[in-house]
Amino acid sequence: MSKYNINWNVTKECNLRCKHCYYDAGAQLNDELSTEQAFALIDDIADTFGDDVRVTLGGGEPLMRKDLFEIIAYGKESGLSLVLASNGIMLTEDVAARLKATGIEEVVIAIDGTQKTHDYIRGNGVFEKTVRGARACKAAGLDLVIDPCIMKQNERETAQILDIAEDLGARQCRIFHYIAMGRGEAEIPDAELDSVQYAQNVTQLYEEQNRRRGIEICTTQACQYWVVLNRKEAEGLPVPEFFYDEVPGCRAGIGMLSIKPNGDVVPCPLLEVKAGNVTEQSLREILNSEVFVTLRSREVKGKCGACKFREICGGCRVRAYRYTGDYMAEDPLCNDAFFEMA
Repeated sequence: MSKYNINWNVTKECNLRCKHCYYDAGAQLNDELSTEQAFALIDDIADTFGDDVRVTLGGGEPLMRKDLFEIIAYGKESGLSLVLASNGIMLTEDVAARLKATGIEEVVIAIDGTQKTHDYIRGNGVFEKTVRGARACKAAGLDLVIDPCIMKQNERETAQILDIAEDLGARQCRIFHYIAMGRGEAEIPDAELDSVQYAQNVTQLYEEQNRRRGIEICTTQACQYWVVLNRKEAEGLPVPEFFYDEVPGCRAGIGMLSIKPNGDVVPCPLLEVKAGNVTEQSLREILNSEVFVTLRSREVKGKCGACKFREICGGCRVRAYRYTGDYMAEDPLCNDAFFEMA
């Protein structure tokens, strides 16, 4: 199986004000972990997971944090596999080379469409700076992942986004399907795909993967993609390698956790159900909290619980929580394109 994934938002500070930001990133929080607390967290991660963990440093914009390179160096010395998630505009050739030298193995950069669409979402002139940053990372020898957010405004550009990712030399395109949260809920509340559009897009991702061999296409919270892959594999058709290696379906609390800048721990970056705080409890204690134990059980409700694909999909826990207040409820975006009675 793949490494356990930790998403650590090291700061809420950001140099952009993207319309769709789930975190409403902008200003730094007053209670963000200090350098010493960050080092203690790294010790706890290494003690809990050993080398069986992958830590993504995100934000906000992580490069806004002044001690970021100290944190990276300490994490590398502790044996962690480290990834940086960035909007890309601060990634000069010098910064990319320093990231590589300090211990970052891969950079995840968001590109949400063609230039006009990306700049509409993230700000005028951002697309060119982002592409320049992605190229700098490749030149520095860093692996590159592109992670677009798919919504009504850019769904028709899915193939073009994949073209851009391939042109940049990305090893993977990791698709996120927009959920209206944070700034997004205020600025573009109606941008979520409906269930028909969502099913069409998830199906399109396999079709794109089947005709592209230069890049791996995966999803973050579109757990129904695993249903598509399962059916294709059963038909003897090719599927991406991660199908055999990754924790399937919704990984919240099962194959991943997220740490907020102040140390709060939630099962995934968008699932706002606090399970503990790293300044007050160890990660082992948090992993054994009621929230994480419940999620690991996959005792989901409604159609998700009755579906034959419960164990490989499980439904998105974020969407369930946003729509019902119960993170174990059925996924409201799933429809008959994916559901099969157990």
